[in-house]
Amino acid sequence: MRRKWVLAVVLAFPAACAGWIAWTVVTVLTADPITQVEAASCEDAMRYADQDGLPQGAHHAKCTVRVWLDTTYEARFTLTRADLGTWLKEAYPGTVLTSEACLGEPLDACAHIDLNPAADGGAMAIDMDVQYGKDSTAVVDFWAYDV
Repeated sequence: MRRKWVLAVVLAFPAACAGWIAWTVVTVLTADPITQVEAASCEDAMRYADQDGLPQGAHHAKCTVRVWLDTTYEARFTLTRADLGTWLKEAYPGTVLTSEACLGEPLDACAHIDLNPAADGGAMAIDMDVQYGKDSTAVVDFWAYDV
């Protein structure tokens, strides 16, 4: 009877290892964690960067999260240029929007903010891209991430 238990234990370990390897291979082949973006609440996205919510006057907001090796929340919202300036002064003092270091599509302004120390919500840095509209509005793409 004891030999059966020993044999069962000896065979269970390689079976468990084989199952784990098979699960890992299937996951790697069927999922791309880098591109898996999910809808998120904008409150969660802004809380991740230690903000109480979207800036005053923000509308048309859409937020997402991507979690893999790091966590990245993205918030896209529209607000007036004046509200954007007021919010930046209150939320991230000293942040200067400039067009000099913007990458990618034509942008009117952008900023990179290192959070030192990291936000209590988890973010370590923030990137912001801004496109100005003709009607004194600003469309803001806001990324808060931890790596």
